[in-house]
Amino acid sequence: MAPSINIPIALLIAFTAMSLQPSPSAAFSFPPIVPCIPGLPRIPLFPCYEPPPQPAPPKEPTECRSHLMNMMPCAGFLTNTSVTAPSATCCDGFTRVAHEGAAICYCRVVNGDIGQLFPAPMNFTRMFALDTACSAPFQLRALAKHCDTGAP
Repeated sequence: MAPSINIPIALLIAFTAMSLQPSPSAAFSFPPIVPCIPGLPRIPLFPCYEPPPQPAPPKEPTECRSHLMNMMPCAGFLTNTSVTAPSATCCDGFTRVAHEGAAICYCRVVNGDIGQLFPAPMNFTRMFALDTACSAPFQLRALAKHCDTGAP
């Protein structure tokens, strides 16, 4: 009868010994402190971390005419010297261009291309005063330094 008692005890010891062996996931490794380099193999003892994806750049408009149409209420102020101040709808339209993510379209204003939409020639002095008159959160002269003739 002694051998029948020894078999369950031997099985119990074998299962206990198997459960005490470390699993591969419990192996020692350093915390990831360097970014992974694309194209290079990963070293198991020195793991790397994946850098967060870069946010997509804001989409620039492919055309500006629809955005600049918001500024049509400014035509009277920009072309007629008897109009002393821009209207509220002019200021709303002027700042709306930037809020729509189409600030590049201000280059069309600076370059004078918006004058094609107006019934008379545009007064550039008044155009550069529009940001101050409308209390815009940017300066049109500062934006003009970054404009070239390649605006959409």
